[in-house]
This record gives sequence, C-alpha cells and structure tokens, in this order.
Amino acid sequence: MSMYDNLYCKIFIDTDEEREKVLNSIKDIVSGAIERWTIISESMEIELRKNEEFNKREISRKEDGFFYSRYYLDIEPKENIEQEEYIFGIAILLENLWSIGYKAVASCDFENELPRKGGYRCEQR
Repeated sequence: MSMYDNLYCKIFIDTDEEREKVLNSIKDIVSGAIERWTIISESMEIELRKNEEFNKREISRKEDGFFYSRYYLDIEPKENIEQEEYIFGIAILLENLWSIGYKAVASCDFENELPRKGGYRCEQR
C-alpha cells in the first residue's frame, strides 16, 4: 500500500432515500455516533451533505454523472488512526453502501486501492 499525504475522501451517493435514512444507514455501517449531520466512528468523521449540484437528469451521463448525485460524504480520518486501517474502513463503507443499493463513487487520492477503484467507471455502480 502506498503512503498518502492527503487522506480526505469524498463519496458521492445517489439514492432517492431521505437524508435522515441515509445518515442512519451510514451510522450503522461504521458503528458510529451521530452529531447533527456528522457521524463519528473509531477511524473517521463523516459529514453527510446535500449536493448543491444535484441534477437527476445529469446523473445518467456515463462519464461524470456521479458529480450530480443527491448527496456526498466529506470524510476525514480520526487523529492517530493508521492509514491502512482508515482506507480499509472506507472500502468497507463503500461495499456496504453498494450492498444496500446506493450508487456510490469515491473521489480521493487512494481511490485505486478501493474496491472497484472507488466505483468510478464501474458498470455495477
């Protein structure tokens, strides 16, 4: 595994579910605690945001449609967490988002180390 200077990760999520339901799903996946629209787990802090660029029509575009998803997550590692553990946690989060039917694509420096390369250009998105 490579070493990365920047561990920030943004995950675009498209679903028709309400924001609170998405928040609770993520909380359950990472075994975290909710503080407003932020989930705090042992390895990361995740903020669920509404995407101001949301556009239902643009989502279906092949190349970059995920940029127009309804929500996105701003994710930062907790202090003193090992990089490998954090990236593994992001991978588990993505796999679980996909398994519950959310379309999710990660955008980060380490996306090539994630399952399906973060979901970008993946037919199974």
